Amino acid sequence: MQQRLFAYGTILAGADDPQVQAAIQRYTERVDDGWVPGRLYDLGPFPGAVPRLPRDTREAWVRGVILTVLDPRRVFRVLDPYEDCDPQRPRAGMYRREEVAVHPATDPDSPLTCQIYWINRVPPYARFVERGDWHRHVQARPAYASNTPGGGSR
Repeated sequence: MQQRLFAYGTILAGADDPQVQAAIQRYTERVDDGWVPGRLYDLGPFPGAVPRLPRDTREAWVRGVILTVLDPRRVFRVLDPYEDCDPQRPRAGMYRREEVAVHPATDPDSPLTCQIYWINRVPPYARFVERGDWHRHVQARPAYASNTPGGGSR
């Protein structure tokens, strides 16, 4: 079965890690833009998304890109550590990787199953990204400055 990844943040923006850049360039192909029900947060230099819960009264979406993963072993061997994700202990790291139904922009009524990195815990300094689009949000910020105490880095 073909694996896909839904990427919404720094993985797409030319991650600061050359191994991540190489894995995405060599072993993935862009399928379409898309969105998934959830909430996107600004954590300073990178975003974090959480799935929309049944009790959420406000509709919110996370926007990103659907990628076909040509070599899952190579791609996730690089991305999991970058995202501080341990598939054997999904709640232990900063992010967990899960399957999710993503709505492609060109055919929103035919969702595709993709892997996504959800953040496990939203830090208190995180700011909700109103439109769910990390790249537009970053472009609209006055400066690419961290909103984390002490500057924050990943």
